[in-house]
Amino acid sequence: MDAVRCFVSKTPTKWDEYLPQIAGALRSAVNRSTGYTPNKLMLGREINQPVDLVFPSNSFSNDDTDHDDYIAELSNQMALAHKTARKTLKTTQALMKRDYDIRTNMRSFKEGDVVYVLDTASIKGKCRKLTPTWKGPGVITRKTTDYTYKILIRGKESTHNHDRIKLCNDKKIPTWILKYKAGKSRSVNSSSYCLCGGPDIGSFMIQCNECLEWFHGSCVNITEADAKYIDIYECPDCIGS
Repeated sequence: MDAVRCFVSKTPTKWDEYLPQIAGALRSAVNRSTGYTPNKLMLGREINQPVDLVFPSNSFSNDDTDHDDYIAELSNQMALAHKTARKTLKTTQALMKRDYDIRTNMRSFKEGDVVYVLDTASIKGKCRKLTPTWKGPGVITRKTTDYTYKILIRGKESTHNHDRIKLCNDKKIPTWILKYKAGKSRSVNSSSYCLCGGPDIGSFMIQCNECLEWFHGSCVNITEADAKYIDIYECPDCIGS
């Protein structure tokens, strides 16, 4: 599916049109677990590729080859390939187990780390296998247990296990994360909010998804009914910047 995802990243509705090319590429590529191509293990030989039609090779010819000799040689080659592949598989399995055991060690993060979260949710109308597997980036707000962390992504905070988190190494970090880490966002317990700097008087308020500030609906001309149709809200300051 990784190969399909790379081909159809911008055209997910046409994934089936690329299957012949993807299948041909995978069958002619050396598998790192066996050391052979699927074509070699299945057919006992490598098949002709499009490049062979452009640059034909005259290194061998089957015109004078005896069929019995060819079948015997093919059988020997397949037997040798399968024997070598089984031996290579045992070595590969041991290496994969070693690598897996290393990765199962507890991952440790600290408050303020910028991370991605493994996204296992399915969205109606979208193919789960063709969508990005990681969601974010977000920022770790606190450590809840030895294995779980609270992560803030676009104004929404949720708890995630350590093995579903990875550090973000992106060169460009979203503005709201930079503001959060710089301490420019006020605490939830702050006594003043909004453009007016007034307190929470119990009326409708809306939070900016960029700077995480809270605003009185009356100050930004947004009613509670309007907010139901707004997925991501940006305050006047964030829009201006």
